[in-house]
Amino acid sequence: MDTSEMTTVLVCNSCGTTPAADDQAAARLTWSRVTERGRTTWSCERCSRENLRSIESKLDPVWW
Repeated sequence: MDTSEMTTVLVCNSCGTTPAADDQAAARLTWSRVTERGRTTWSCERCSRENLRSIESKLDPVWW
């Protein structure tokens, strides 16, 4: 992982929430990370759960 990503503050792409400054490291383990066309976005735990079916539908069929 690029070290510049470790200093980036996480923001949920769906709802805009951000984890507290002292929870940034833990959020990287529990939030969903998506890289599309070279752009990285994050989804918080709540939004990830609410949109799980949509996330799964984007997985390459080889994954299954």
